[in-house]
Order: sequence, then structure tokens, then C-alpha cells
Amino acid sequence: MAGTKDNMPAAELIAGECLGVRVRTLNRVVTALYDEALRPHGLRVGQLNLLVAVARMGTARPGDLCRFLRMDKSTLSRDVELMRRNGWLEVDGSGDKRARPLRISAEGRALLEAVVPAWRQAQERAVAMLGGEATAALGQAVDRLWSEGATEP
Repeated sequence: MAGTKDNMPAAELIAGECLGVRVRTLNRVVTALYDEALRPHGLRVGQLNLLVAVARMGTARPGDLCRFLRMDKSTLSRDVELMRRNGWLEVDGSGDKRARPLRISAEGRALLEAVVPAWRQAQERAVAMLGGEATAALGQAVDRLWSEGATEP
């Protein structure tokens, strides 16, 4: 096996230093924590993210949501269809089918209110797991990305 930095095997180097690998691991662990807390409400954290984004935007075209949330169109389409069937999102019936604006329904707003205790529980567990310093650093990193236009808040 070819060595790299200080003759360290490439797999060890990448596992130890790669932000992409580490962020994906963090994402999986934190996602599982929130998904477990939200499961009794029939919701996953990715869907919660989408519901919150639509609620904050008022109405949102699918392309705008994809850019805003940095997600691909097929994932958005699957989640929107499920959330529409569950009555959490409404789709404007006019215009181009692929660009119809979405808005949160009354049922979706009620769901958001209902999940707050479960979300708080998951939030507290995530902060306890990561520690206050790491949690603050993650918040600052995302804020920096938003302010630099790397994502669109």
C-alpha cells in the first residue's frame, strides 16, 4: 500500500483528516438522533428541514428550494409528494407542473408545532453529544457559509 504524509497509509490519512468523511459521519449520527425523536410524528429530519424552509419562505418553487437546501430535484420530488399526500404541503395547481409553488398547509403548521418537544429533546441530545463548543463552532461555520453565499439561507 502506497504511503502518503509521513508514510501514513492513504486510508488512515483520509479517515483522520478529510472534512468530507468526518462531516458525513457527523451527519449520519445527528440525522439518526433527530429521526428517532421525530419518528412518532411520522416525520424525518430531512422532511422537517423541507417543511421549515417552506414555512419560512411562504411559498417556494421547487428549484428555489433545491438551491436553498442544497438538495437534488429527485430527492425533493419524492419528499414533496409524500408530504403532499400526508397533507403537510400544498401545491399551487396552476402553471408548469415542475415549477408549481409549494406552501405549508394548516396540517403542516400544526405538525411543526406538535414536533417542537421531540425536536427540543433531539436538540438537547445532539448538543450534549457534541458539546457546547463544537455546537457553537458548527453554527458559526454555517453562518459563515451563508454570509459568503455558499448556501442561501
